[in-house]
Amino acid sequence: MDLTFSPADVSAALGTPVRAVEVVDTFAASAAEVARLLVRRTAGPDLTVIAKLATGAGLAAARREVQFFEHLAPRWHHPAPQYLGAHDTGETVLLLTEDLEASGYRLAGTAVSDEQLRGTIEVIATLHAHFWNDTSAAPAPELSVTSSAQGWPPDVIARHAAAVRDAADRFFGGTSELTTAERAVLYDVLDVWAHCFQERVAQRRDLTLIHGDFHFLGNIFFTDGDPRPKVIDWSELKPGLGPHDLAYSLSALPHRQREAQDLLRHYWKALAVPDYSWELCGWDFRFSVFSNLFQSVFQQSCRWYRAACTAIDALDSRSALDGPPTTAG
Repeated sequence: MDLTFSPADVSAALGTPVRAVEVVDTFAASAAEVARLLVRRTAGPDLTVIAKLATGAGLAAARREVQFFEHLAPRWHHPAPQYLGAHDTGETVLLLTEDLEASGYRLAGTAVSDEQLRGTIEVIATLHAHFWNDTSAAPAPELSVTSSAQGWPPDVIARHAAAVRDAADRFFGGTSELTTAERAVLYDVLDVWAHCFQERVAQRRDLTLIHGDFHFLGNIFFTDGDPRPKVIDWSELKPGLGPHDLAYSLSALPHRQREAQDLLRHYWKALAVPDYSWELCGWDFRFSVFSNLFQSVFQQSCRWYRAACTAIDALDSRSALDGPPTTAG
């Protein structure tokens, strides 16, 4: 992608005249060009912003994130950066948000402290509680299938399983690093995963909006003295199982997997929604770990594939494939 951040587009997004734009830093991203910009306004002080410029295949994700900021974020005390504006030309989408680093926020990465980890769980539980059983709030346009499976609409589950199988065929065909037994884990899971998920969501109960890309390696930021973080990259927001976000965040923290049950209990208590049993919460968590395996296939990462297999064994996730609890809720 070779796009430029023009003063005219930045001005249109901000809603104020801009005389010059300088790119200070750029960041790796798969669906957009992302940069820190120094914006020199015609009137008023200069400011730095984080800009996402998307085109082509990245347009849908960018429009989902704009919709999140404009229609969903105002509905609750959200942890997202401040929304500064957007400009959609039809062929490109420019999204501008607060520069968290300029506001004193930093990534904790795998060094996240106990207090920060629990503060993060409380933040994501607040999101889930606010949108509990409100699947109609899912952003448009069409939901993506490759970053995490969603529970609604149900037809997307089958599409996701097919996408995983296609990606696995390509991934395994291009690497000799994984053993036959390791590869078999993916196919054994897929044979029953979609049916099991369909059974879980059939009553359209105990679902919520999940962040969908909730991880400490690039999306969760902390400032000194506050264990509750700011969270970026909201384009994958979608209906699903609430514990998915916790399971996904722990995939990058293998040294914290031994605490998984305690952390899940903290999530369940912070969620505090009526009629969502601890039994079903535990099933949702174990079942959600399979999405980490699928994501490693989309990323074509042997490292993350093996990490997901380890988590599946440690958490006894295969037992979830027998089906959800008969008394959900």
